[in-house]
Amino acid sequence: MVITIGGKYGCGGRPISKKLAELLGYRLCDDEIITEAVKNSEFDMKEETFRYYDEGQGKASLAEIEKLSKIQEELSFDVIPLDRAMDEIQGTILNRLADEGNCILLGRCADYYLAGRKDVLSVLVTDDEEQCVRNIMEAYPDLNEKEAGKLVKKTNRRREDYYSFFTCKRWCDPENYAITINCSLLGGVDKTAEFLAGAIRALEKN
Repeated sequence: MVITIGGKYGCGGRPISKKLAELLGYRLCDDEIITEAVKNSEFDMKEETFRYYDEGQGKASLAEIEKLSKIQEELSFDVIPLDRAMDEIQGTILNRLADEGNCILLGRCADYYLAGRKDVLSVLVTDDEEQCVRNIMEAYPDLNEKEAGKLVKKTNRRREDYYSFFTCKRWCDPENYAITINCSLLGGVDKTAEFLAGAIRALEKN
Protein backbone atom coordinates (compact mmCIF):
# COMPACT_ATOMS: atom_id res chain seq x y z
CA MET A 1 0.00 0.00 0.00
CA VAL A 2 1.05 3.59 -0.64
CA ILE A 3 0.39 6.32 1.92
CA THR A 4 0.47 10.00 1.01
CA ILE A 5 0.66 12.51 3.85
CA GLY A 6 0.00 16.21 3.45
CA GLY A 7 -0.59 19.08 5.82
CA LYS A 8 0.41 22.52 6.95
CA TYR A 9 3.88 23.31 8.25
CA GLY A 10 4.34 22.31 11.87
CA CYS A 11 1.40 19.90 12.01
CA GLY A 12 3.71 16.94 12.48
CA GLY A 13 3.54 15.40 9.03
CA ARG A 14 7.23 14.51 8.85
CA PRO A 15 7.65 12.97 12.35
CA ILE A 16 4.35 11.11 11.92
CA SER A 17 5.58 9.76 8.58
CA LYS A 18 8.85 8.59 10.14
CA LYS A 19 7.10 6.87 13.05
CA LEU A 20 4.50 5.31 10.77
CA ALA A 21 7.21 3.96 8.49
CA GLU A 22 8.86 2.31 11.52
CA LEU A 23 5.59 0.77 12.71
CA LEU A 24 4.63 -0.62 9.32
CA GLY A 25 8.07 -1.43 7.96
CA TYR A 26 7.34 0.85 5.00
CA ARG A 27 9.90 2.88 3.09
CA LEU A 28 9.71 6.61 3.72
CA CYS A 29 10.31 8.49 0.47
CA ASP A 30 11.82 11.72 1.76
CA ASP A 31 13.56 14.60 0.01
CA GLU A 32 16.75 12.66 -0.69
CA ILE A 33 15.03 9.65 -2.25
CA ILE A 34 12.82 11.76 -4.50
CA THR A 35 15.60 14.03 -5.73
CA GLU A 36 17.79 10.98 -6.28
CA ALA A 37 15.03 9.52 -8.41
CA VAL A 38 14.92 12.75 -10.41
CA LYS A 39 18.68 12.66 -10.90
CA ASN A 40 18.49 9.12 -12.26
CA SER A 41 15.43 9.68 -14.43
CA GLU A 42 15.25 10.16 -18.18
CA PHE A 43 14.25 13.80 -17.78
CA ASP A 44 16.87 16.41 -18.60
CA MET A 45 16.87 18.24 -15.29
CA LYS A 46 19.72 18.41 -12.82
CA GLU A 47 19.09 17.56 -9.19
CA GLU A 48 20.20 21.07 -8.16
CA THR A 49 17.68 22.62 -10.55
CA PHE A 50 14.85 20.46 -9.25
CA ARG A 51 15.72 21.36 -5.64
CA TYR A 52 15.72 25.06 -6.52
CA TYR A 53 12.12 24.89 -7.72
CA ASP A 54 10.97 22.12 -5.38
CA GLU A 55 8.13 22.56 -2.87
CA GLY A 56 10.06 21.47 0.16
CA GLN A 57 13.46 23.09 -0.22
CA GLY A 58 13.21 25.34 -3.23
CA LYS A 59 13.95 29.04 -3.19
CA ALA A 60 12.16 30.04 -6.40
CA SER A 61 8.71 31.58 -6.30
CA LEU A 62 5.88 30.22 -8.40
CA ALA A 63 5.89 33.53 -10.26
CA GLU A 64 9.46 32.77 -11.34
CA ILE A 65 8.47 29.33 -12.61
CA GLU A 66 5.53 30.79 -14.51
CA LYS A 67 7.63 33.59 -16.02
CA LEU A 68 10.40 31.24 -17.16
CA SER A 69 7.87 28.82 -18.62
CA LYS A 70 6.30 31.56 -20.73
CA ILE A 71 9.71 32.68 -21.99
CA GLN A 72 10.57 29.10 -22.94
CA GLU A 73 7.30 28.70 -24.83
CA GLU A 74 7.91 31.92 -26.77
CA LEU A 75 11.53 31.15 -27.66
CA SER A 76 11.40 27.51 -28.67
CA PHE A 77 8.98 24.75 -29.59
CA ASP A 78 11.66 22.13 -28.87
CA VAL A 79 12.01 22.90 -25.15
CA ILE A 80 9.46 21.65 -22.63
CA PRO A 81 8.46 24.65 -20.47
CA LEU A 82 9.60 24.41 -16.86
CA ASP A 83 6.11 24.10 -15.39
CA ARG A 84 5.25 21.19 -17.68
CA ALA A 85 8.62 19.56 -17.05
CA MET A 86 8.15 19.81 -13.28
CA ASP A 87 4.62 18.44 -13.60
CA GLU A 88 5.74 15.47 -15.70
CA ILE A 89 8.72 14.74 -13.48
CA GLN A 90 6.72 14.77 -10.26
CA GLY A 91 3.89 12.66 -11.66
CA THR A 92 6.26 10.11 -13.18
CA ILE A 93 8.58 9.85 -10.18
CA LEU A 94 5.79 9.58 -7.60
CA ASN A 95 4.00 6.89 -9.59
CA ARG A 96 7.27 5.02 -10.08
CA LEU A 97 7.95 5.06 -6.34
CA ALA A 98 4.37 3.94 -5.70
CA ASP A 99 4.79 1.08 -8.18
CA GLU A 100 7.62 -0.25 -6.01
CA GLY A 101 5.07 -0.82 -3.24
CA ASN A 102 4.67 -0.16 0.50
CA CYS A 103 5.91 3.38 0.90
CA ILE A 104 5.00 6.71 2.48
CA LEU A 105 5.16 9.85 0.33
CA LEU A 106 5.26 13.20 2.10
CA GLY A 107 3.91 16.33 0.41
CA ARG A 108 4.70 17.24 -3.21
CA CYS A 109 1.05 16.98 -4.30
CA ALA A 110 1.31 13.19 -4.00
CA ASP A 111 -2.42 12.89 -3.25
CA TYR A 112 -3.10 14.57 -6.62
CA TYR A 113 -0.56 12.71 -8.74
CA LEU A 114 -1.59 9.32 -7.34
CA ALA A 115 -5.34 9.95 -7.32
CA GLY A 116 -7.32 7.07 -8.80
CA ARG A 117 -4.88 4.35 -7.76
CA LYS A 118 -6.54 1.64 -5.68
CA ASP A 119 -3.38 1.04 -3.65
CA VAL A 120 -3.21 4.62 -2.27
CA LEU A 121 -4.47 6.04 1.00
CA SER A 122 -4.21 9.83 1.22
CA VAL A 123 -3.97 11.40 4.68
CA LEU A 124 -4.29 15.05 5.71
CA VAL A 125 -2.68 15.99 9.04
CA THR A 126 -4.05 19.09 10.76
CA ASP A 127 -3.47 21.01 13.99
CA ASP A 128 -4.14 24.39 15.55
CA GLU A 129 -1.91 27.22 14.32
CA GLU A 130 -0.70 27.91 17.86
CA GLN A 131 0.37 24.30 18.24
CA CYS A 132 2.14 24.39 14.87
CA VAL A 133 4.14 27.40 16.05
CA ARG A 134 5.03 25.61 19.30
CA ASN A 135 6.14 22.56 17.32
CA ILE A 136 8.44 24.69 15.17
CA MET A 137 9.90 26.39 18.23
CA GLU A 138 10.61 22.96 19.71
CA ALA A 139 12.26 21.81 16.49
CA TYR A 140 14.26 25.05 16.15
CA PRO A 141 15.08 26.32 19.68
CA ASP A 142 16.82 29.42 18.31
CA LEU A 143 13.51 30.80 17.02
CA ASN A 144 11.25 32.87 19.25
CA GLU A 145 7.47 32.76 18.96
CA LYS A 146 7.28 35.66 16.49
CA GLU A 147 9.98 34.22 14.23
CA ALA A 148 8.43 30.76 14.32
CA GLY A 149 5.04 32.24 13.45
CA LYS A 150 6.47 34.06 10.44
CA LEU A 151 8.22 30.89 9.27
CA VAL A 152 4.99 28.88 9.54
CA LYS A 153 3.03 31.45 7.51
CA LYS A 154 5.76 31.82 4.88
CA THR A 155 6.13 28.06 4.41
CA ASN A 156 2.38 27.55 4.24
CA ARG A 157 2.03 30.25 1.58
CA ARG A 158 4.65 28.50 -0.53
CA ARG A 159 3.01 25.11 -0.10
CA GLU A 160 -0.42 26.53 -0.92
CA ASP A 161 0.86 28.30 -4.03
CA TYR A 162 2.78 25.22 -5.13
CA TYR A 163 -0.18 22.87 -4.69
CA SER A 164 -2.64 25.19 -6.41
CA PHE A 165 -0.19 25.87 -9.26
CA PHE A 166 0.33 22.22 -10.17
CA THR A 167 -3.08 20.76 -9.31
CA CYS A 168 -5.55 23.64 -9.84
CA LYS A 169 -7.14 22.45 -6.58
CA ARG A 170 -7.48 23.95 -3.12
CA TRP A 171 -4.63 23.05 -0.78
CA CYS A 172 -5.53 21.08 2.37
CA ASP A 173 -9.10 20.54 1.17
CA PRO A 174 -10.38 17.50 3.15
CA GLU A 175 -12.21 16.31 0.04
CA ASN A 176 -8.85 15.47 -1.53
CA TYR A 177 -8.02 12.96 1.22
CA ALA A 178 -9.41 9.68 2.54
CA ILE A 179 -8.51 10.50 6.17
CA THR A 180 -8.22 13.85 7.95
CA ILE A 181 -6.72 13.79 11.45
CA ASN A 182 -5.87 16.37 14.09
CA CYS A 183 -2.52 15.44 15.61
CA SER A 184 -3.07 17.12 18.98
CA LEU A 185 -6.57 15.68 19.44
CA LEU A 186 -5.18 12.19 18.92
CA GLY A 187 -2.49 12.75 21.55
CA GLY A 188 0.55 13.77 19.51
CA VAL A 189 2.86 12.25 16.94
CA ASP A 190 3.20 8.73 18.35
CA LYS A 191 -0.52 8.28 19.00
CA THR A 192 -1.38 9.61 15.55
CA ALA A 193 1.11 7.25 13.89
CA GLU A 194 -0.28 4.33 15.90
CA PHE A 195 -3.83 5.24 14.90
CA LEU A 196 -2.87 5.36 11.24
CA ALA A 197 -0.91 2.12 11.47
CA GLY A 198 -3.98 0.37 12.88
CA ALA A 199 -6.19 1.71 10.11
CA ILE A 200 -3.71 0.71 7.42
CA ARG A 201 -3.25 -2.80 8.82
CA ALA A 202 -7.03 -3.22 8.77
CA LEU A 203 -7.16 -2.11 5.15
CA GLU A 204 -4.35 -4.48 4.22
CA LYS A 205 -6.37 -7.42 5.57
CA ASN A 206 -9.25 -6.49 3.27
